[in-house]
Amino acid sequence: MRPVPLLLVLLAPWCGSPAVPAEPAYLDELVASAEAQGLATAPGWETLGHYRPNLLGRGRKSLIDSESFFLAKDGKSDPASELEATLAAFFAPAGEPALQHPQCRFVARYRWLKDRLGFDPDRLPEQDCAEFDAWLATIDATSVTLIFPAAYLNNPASMFGHTLLRFDRPDQTEETRLLSHAVNYGAWTGTDNGVLFAVLGLTGGYEGTYSVEPYYELVKRYSDLENRDIWEYQLDFSPTEVERMLAHLWELRDQHSDYYFFDENCSYQLLFLLDAARPKLDLVGDFDLHVIPADSVRSVVRREGLLRHTVFRPSGETRLQQGLVAMPPADRNLVRGLASGSISPGEAAASNMSPPRLAAVLELAEASVTHELRAGDLERDVAAPRAWSLLAARSEIDTPADRPPVPVPATRPDQGHGSARLAAGIGVRDGDVFQALRLRPAYHDGLDPAGGFARGAGIEALDIELRHYQGDNSVVLDRFTAVRISSMAPRDELIRPVSWRLDFGLERMRVERGDTKGALVGVAEGGAGLGYGLGQQGVWSAMADIGLSGGEDCDRTCSVNLGPALSLLWPITDRATFSASGRYQVRFGERVRDGYELRLGQSYGLAADLAIKVELALENQGGGMQPELLSTLNWYF
Repeated sequence: MRPVPLLLVLLAPWCGSPAVPAEPAYLDELVASAEAQGLATAPGWETLGHYRPNLLGRGRKSLIDSESFFLAKDGKSDPASELEATLAAFFAPAGEPALQHPQCRFVARYRWLKDRLGFDPDRLPEQDCAEFDAWLATIDATSVTLIFPAAYLNNPASMFGHTLLRFDRPDQTEETRLLSHAVNYGAWTGTDNGVLFAVLGLTGGYEGTYSVEPYYELVKRYSDLENRDIWEYQLDFSPTEVERMLAHLWELRDQHSDYYFFDENCSYQLLFLLDAARPKLDLVGDFDLHVIPADSVRSVVRREGLLRHTVFRPSGETRLQQGLVAMPPADRNLVRGLASGSISPGEAAASNMSPPRLAAVLELAEASVTHELRAGDLERDVAAPRAWSLLAARSEIDTPADRPPVPVPATRPDQGHGSARLAAGIGVRDGDVFQALRLRPAYHDGLDPAGGFARGAGIEALDIELRHYQGDNSVVLDRFTAVRISSMAPRDELIRPVSWRLDFGLERMRVERGDTKGALVGVAEGGAGLGYGLGQQGVWSAMADIGLSGGEDCDRTCSVNLGPALSLLWPITDRATFSASGRYQVRFGERVRDGYELRLGQSYGLAADLAIKVELALENQGGGMQPELLSTLNWYF
């Protein structure tokens, strides 16, 4: 994400020495009144300063890391000191440029304190903030929409989704909404990727900033280039509240916070803007340890009366896929021929196809060429003339294309299950009965309720399972998944993604016959292959896996593993999902043996955040085949 400056307003912060108040007695009165009202601990002031409780719950500390955001030397950690310094700064004499005057730099602070302290304009003159007024007029917003580009597994930074805010004009229409302005919070990552990208993102090594840019630029970035469906949540804020939000956004220009993927991220920081508009919402207070974008959307929607309306914007890839599904086979073949260049637009026009059908074929063929260009599968010097010829042929047909609208998913992302999961159950492995307890902070796997999540996609982090075996009354760590990602992406005639998986963590390896607990080993696995659709929602994949494993008894547990893997996910109904997988591993090591496994699973959703699962596994990890049956009750929160 590359932030863009706030409408090119990049003026240096006010950095003069502390002003001497023109009327010290009046400043003392204001400070005393603020103390009497407890304004330094009021939700509104803490929101404007981005103050949050310290890790141990003692005191407050601002999440803003720019020194220029604070008027008191200890303002980052002392809200009361910052409030007093802010009041003192408001008495600064008018100077040039006016943008640097504290009343204009901190418009939201000034208005909030004025409403509560009733500033006397004769004793504290109000400054003319022409630059802010001009910027506000440019935005010209009276309502706000929360934008959620859905998860996109081929970009690690986008796996959990993303959020931004769009400021809507009073006379806005469906055709002009793209011209509105939107605010995004993102990290300056430069050209970093891979391991460095992950390390810096997890440790706050990037600076996160707010930026405002035209909404059509963001739609292009998140919908067309990354093939992400977009959900719009129109929020019920009054024009006055929207102006409060913008006033605080003005204060945040040129300021930065250390960016953390799991907590101080895009979704968390945008909640401060919503709270600034209406502090009693306290959306920021819903989150402590980590913030997943879908959870922040869920938090907003659950506030009574805050949601007006939702709109689904399918990505270019979704429109292309749905258009192909709705076509008869002959038309799909024609689309494929036009997109590949084996059939010319003239040949297609010479057919007996009706104008609406031909228009749909030409549109989808052009969309396919554009998709291949953006995916890097087609060179520009080949794609450009091919797309132009298709557009030219389409322009000669006056009638609308015969293309049904893309159906809106039955379940919105905010209506899906909670991101964290707690599960408890009972099972038996090779005759040894055990009880299991699982905790997973994030996010989704194939057997979890599918509504609101991407088809065939799964990502899990910090998943831990403890087991109590009744036979010897022992408690063991059965499995710890640091991260597991699975993308079973179905292919069709025109869209040909690669399915892939990654798995890093600890698991039990049973190499002794009759040993149901085995030894804890580290694993690092990955695989890639092809996936295909099965019915409307099902998907199956065939992959080639490669992995490393190793533990304390290295002679018997350390190995390089290679082999084929098959997987199937089949949502039978909205509530029930069936899964099956199997793989064979050829293991290269000192005394290791080849292994294989077959897994079957069935889940049933009792409610949006409650599901039962039954899983059967047949495994041979070198110590003979061991069957395992496990039934769990899963609570999502």
